[in-house]
Amino acid sequence: MAYTEIAIGVLKRGNTVCLSLRQSSQSFAGLWEFPGGKVEAGESIENALKREFLEELAVETSDWKPLITIPWRYPTVAVRLNVYITETFEGEPHGNEGQKVAWTSITELANMSFPEANKGIIMALLLADKLMISGGFENQEDALQRLQIALDNGIRLCQLRAKNLTEDEFVSLAAKAIKLGHDYQAKILLNGRPELLELLPDADGVQLASNVIFDYQTRPIAKNKLLGISTHTSEEVEQALKLESDFILLSPVKETSSHPGVPGIGWQKFADAVKAVPIPVFALGGMKPEDLEQAKKSGAQGVAAISGFWPN
Repeated sequence: MAYTEIAIGVLKRGNTVCLSLRQSSQSFAGLWEFPGGKVEAGESIENALKREFLEELAVETSDWKPLITIPWRYPTVAVRLNVYITETFEGEPHGNEGQKVAWTSITELANMSFPEANKGIIMALLLADKLMISGGFENQEDALQRLQIALDNGIRLCQLRAKNLTEDEFVSLAAKAIKLGHDYQAKILLNGRPELLELLPDADGVQLASNVIFDYQTRPIAKNKLLGISTHTSEEVEQALKLESDFILLSPVKETSSHPGVPGIGWQKFADAVKAVPIPVFALGGMKPEDLEQAKKSGAQGVAAISGFWPN
């Protein structure tokens, strides 16, 4: 089934985005959506968005940038949502076609009703583009000092990983790290088993390693927590989607110091893999801050790294 190309636009103003309510005559009536429409033959995504926003919302837009691409199959049609974002527009949006229009806080999106295919858009808006994985440290005080430096440097998404600690030691460190992260409005994920959330209910979610994901048949944590899954193969990506993961890490993009001699898949294979995934994907493996632009060009949400972000 060939994909129908759809252009979807996220019009952003500060921490709010513009939504419209689907009307009674439309499919998915009564659900909120990000405005957009079908891409016409020979039309670029950006030109389609300029046209749609002028027709639907009476605003002139420009400077559209890719956010996420979402392939989605319905029983009778397959669509590819080419989602772009901009803060550059003239005029005040209103429903040119009689639809209700509203500016909504990004943090409120998870509490609203959207067509299911929109889950990836909302997650892309909620997640930062740099995911720091904690690296080595000497003791708890040292770990927290390094975390604070990273937060001061702008990190807002952190995976707390400390395989050398006992569970009690990890829980003690994580409790303090979560509080520190939340002081900066950062999200702190726990690398480990889902049951850790019972011990640390204030954590923002968990990151599952690829070697445990086939132990589960359904999503192992509540939907109000983030579920990240590490993947290396198409089978693991498929399982992550089956478990309703909110985002995935795909690696290795480049050869890493931790796995010398294991070649990375490279940006082209990474980009090809991302096209089939309807949720945000972080590039992992030899990543540094300067790889962020290339990652986004390849369809990624951003980059994940230990040494690239964890302070020395």
